[in-house]
Amino acid sequence: MRELITDLENVVRDRLADWPSGWEGYHWPGYTYEHTLRVRALALRLAREAGADEEVVELAALLHDIEKRVGKEHAAAGAIEAERLLGERGVEPSLIERVCSAIATHAGGNTPEHPMENQVLGDADLIDANFGLVAVWRFITIRAGHGSSLEETVGAMAEWLPRKDELMALLNTEPGKAVARERSAYMHGFCRELVAALAQDRAGEGLREMLQFIAVNYERGSLKGQLPRLRELALEADDGNALAACERLEAEVGGEA
Repeated sequence: MRELITDLENVVRDRLADWPSGWEGYHWPGYTYEHTLRVRALALRLAREAGADEEVVELAALLHDIEKRVGKEHAAAGAIEAERLLGERGVEPSLIERVCSAIATHAGGNTPEHPMENQVLGDADLIDANFGLVAVWRFITIRAGHGSSLEETVGAMAEWLPRKDELMALLNTEPGKAVARERSAYMHGFCRELVAALAQDRAGEGLREMLQFIAVNYERGSLKGQLPRLRELALEADDGNALAACERLEAEVGGEA
């Protein structure tokens, strides 16, 4: 199984690590592959807590955005491509069917009647994009890519946060709902810190520097690539809140928060 996973990781990396080549709507180089890895980490955590089959969940999470370039219909297209990739590698047909089912329904197609593996993947995908500090980082990057100033971006959070919270109604698993609630509470508090940091002359310098760095580097917004510098900025400013934000981001990337 691990050899299969390693093989597929290489396939997904080759397909998504540099897709698209330039800014494209809400997509930018480096985002989709890292999103895939974060979704896998969180989906496996939810699978353990919900009692879902981890083998199905890992394969489905790894391949869920393999056809992201297709656009709105990427879930259905991804299921077809996953069937091909897994079939070529001699995976058992019954396992392929379950993996492809989870991929096909991950983008809003799940109901409580779907298998738990489908629900877990759908929840992890929704959570990564919309809840927690990863979601805040994504929001800052997207806004910067569309020309918003830092002040405009932080000001827009007052309307953005309630819209994110409305998405909790789309979650299907109890573990997923619990993670989303905790991440929501954390990002609400963090956004308040950003508002305060922009309004003060000295306090919150690290947070302001982090915000500026993320915005400036929007074109190739790799969170994994940015984290070392974000931590350096927090340490240089001796800003405890900024350092805590870095640690929180690292935990979310690993599916631990």
